[in-house]
Amino acid sequence: MPDRLFLRPPALSVPRRWLLLAVLLGLAASWAAGVIASRREDEALRREAMSAASLFEAVLRNALERYRALPLVLAGDAAVEAALRRPAARPVLNQRLAALAARTGAAAIYVIAADGRTIAASNAGTPLSFVGRDFTYRDYFAQAMARGRGEQFALGTTTNQPGLYLSARVDAGGRARGVVVTKIDFSAVERQWRESATPVFVTDGDGTIIITSIEAWRFRPEAALRLRPNASHPAHVDARLPGAAEQEYIRARHRTGMAGWTLNLLQPAGPAVAAAATAASALTLIIASLCIAAGWWINRRRTREARLAAARAAAQAQLEAMVAERTQALTAEMDERRRAEAAVLQLHLELEQANRLTTLGQIAAGVTHEINQPVAAIATWAHTARTLLARGQPDQAARALTTIEQMTQRIGTITGELRDFARKSDGPPVRVALADAIAGSRLLVGDGKGRRRLEIDSSQLPAGLAVLADRIRLEQVLVNLLRNAQEAGAGRIRLEASAAAGEVAIMVADDGPGLPPEMAASLFTPFQTSKPRGLGLGLVISRDICRAMGGDLVLLPASAGACFRITLPEAP
Repeated sequence: MPDRLFLRPPALSVPRRWLLLAVLLGLAASWAAGVIASRREDEALRREAMSAASLFEAVLRNALERYRALPLVLAGDAAVEAALRRPAARPVLNQRLAALAARTGAAAIYVIAADGRTIAASNAGTPLSFVGRDFTYRDYFAQAMARGRGEQFALGTTTNQPGLYLSARVDAGGRARGVVVTKIDFSAVERQWRESATPVFVTDGDGTIIITSIEAWRFRPEAALRLRPNASHPAHVDARLPGAAEQEYIRARHRTGMAGWTLNLLQPAGPAVAAAATAASALTLIIASLCIAAGWWINRRRTREARLAAARAAAQAQLEAMVAERTQALTAEMDERRRAEAAVLQLHLELEQANRLTTLGQIAAGVTHEINQPVAAIATWAHTARTLLARGQPDQAARALTTIEQMTQRIGTITGELRDFARKSDGPPVRVALADAIAGSRLLVGDGKGRRRLEIDSSQLPAGLAVLADRIRLEQVLVNLLRNAQEAGAGRIRLEASAAAGEVAIMVADDGPGLPPEMAASLFTPFQTSKPRGLGLGLVISRDICRAMGGDLVLLPASAGACFRITLPEAP
């Protein structure tokens, strides 16, 4: 029995065994905790970096969307077109552009003529005015003149401030008249980025840094930052920021709404991961050394870590929800904009139809005379034919019946023209004989009985001339012009036409009192009229109809009366 006790290894006391077990468990737990904590911290930082990059990109996209449509809207503005044609209209446009820039927050809004010279700007009259400057060397000008739109991020040669230039071409009369430019300043966006204390920058398609929270990086190539991949973490890079030592970062990239632009975010990672690993290891050693005496404290510590992880996950989920909500809001805004554009188009077509029906009601009284005259003649010739048949003179009766037939056809022509004019039409342009459209318009306007008598001279129209248009809409434009001249007191209207370079110009000139200068300046402005009961929409709708068919309607200077010119594509 004693021998057996001697051969058995000496037994450790219970306290020593627990101490050895605690040391071994503490060392193992310390190592494992350091590895796990570093991995968790790295994953959390990467998710945080991607979410932050998405949020910064949403802010940048919102700033871009506020201004993207501005040059396109101004390119179709009548005031811009008038300023390109007449220097006298430019001071008013300068004031309007200044007010628009102040409301929208744009850095500058200006209009460049086709020769590259700036003719109006929101900063006109200031020491940094763009008026008179030549911008033909700018890419956004060349792009807009060639393709209709342009974009360029560059440093302002006058203001020495960088910004994004958005441009749109102004087309009138079938050719380019100039370019409208909006400059966007991203200094407010960059200030928001700097407040986050996280390096953020945007590169263009060539890899050049154009927008950044670090001023020293602007217009430098991305390669000059020397972002070297980290050997231990493939998703990390090592970089040296201005005024700081080299540090490890998590790099997050995100595409933006501009073609070729990429948003980059550098999230500090090295110190945070190392600190998390060190803290976890030290904390685990302390917990392990006190596990026997302070087991409850270990459990409490783990509970607190779980809560911190849950809070971090909740904050991450909240950030992702905010990004998703903003994305959904932007999508809904784009859908609403498309619906609004469709509603505007439908309203414009309905306005054309209402104007056509209104005009039809106004000319009904005149057309009544055109119908009553042949109806009276039919009754007379019918009585004559019956008398001739009673006398046994069938040849003379046949001639009377032929005359009745001709009168009936005339009535059918007049009512058919009224029916066609009242019909709603929005089809594509087709080949329309100009003589037929003018004849239909003359038939609708009539000879003026019941109103001031009107003589319409179309003897100088070339034979066989045709245009690409919608006949009903073209007749609506002609009827509006003829009735306006008639109501203004004109007694004679001259219609002429000529074709050149694939375009047909139709001149409508009258001998009326003409238009006063103040009325001529706002002739195509909605709700501007000299008629007591007029709405001021007839000429506006007529011009929009001509432009929709690929042409235009303008008022020409005239020594007497008023002279309008309709331009439409020539039909082959």
